[in-house]
Amino acid sequence: MIGQPNDLDEARELLADACRVLYRLGLVDYMGHPSVRVPGSDLILIKPRHSTRIGAQDAIPPERMAVIDLDGRLIAGTDPPPGERFIHTAIYRARPDVGAIVHTHQPMATVMGIAGEPIQPILHVQSELVSTPVPVWECAKLVTDAELGADLAQALGTHRVCHLRGHGIVSVAESLPEAVINAIHLEQLAEASWRVRAMGARPRVIPPGEIEQRAATGSGWAVRWHYYLETTDHTMRRT
Repeated sequence: MIGQPNDLDEARELLADACRVLYRLGLVDYMGHPSVRVPGSDLILIKPRHSTRIGAQDAIPPERMAVIDLDGRLIAGTDPPPGERFIHTAIYRARPDVGAIVHTHQPMATVMGIAGEPIQPILHVQSELVSTPVPVWECAKLVTDAELGADLAQALGTHRVCHLRGHGIVSVAESLPEAVINAIHLEQLAEASWRVRAMGARPRVIPPGEIEQRAATGSGWAVRWHYYLETTDHTMRRT
């Protein structure tokens, strides 16, 4: 399946791709972190903690990615995992269906969360993501322990995205490309909503029947992932 790594080496390449796409689209800088389950294990591959060695995310080589266990302990890697690794460990524990997680401080979605404004289905492609309201974790703390992680995972519930009020967002999916696309679509919806509201208007919310029709006839996330990989001037490895 496209987007599902077969081994640790492929997972490293995929994670480096995800970091690059998120960075080039302005959804992360040196902060924020995607992760993916390591195939055939209970381990997690995650972007390492930012430092003087780990900076802009489009420059992190695959071999620098950190391997951690579900308790957040470093298993392999020359650089430590992010302090907020408990976002990832807690959600993976709570959601066996989740194969990848993205945490960002992406600007427009974060601003909408701070304002308490709903991100609604107002763009036809992106609206598949928010057919139900985006849940909110009412906390701006850094998720630096298992208890905070579990609380966030509970707020996320069975949803694909969640606001961390005053902090950022989390996106989850079966595969890493899907989790990245979710974050991209959430930002596009947030920006469109902000622009319409800045005009003094109220955006039209697309009804479920129109969303379902577009989803049934349009392209899927794999096509979009290939597009965003191309925007990074990257030679695609997975066909």
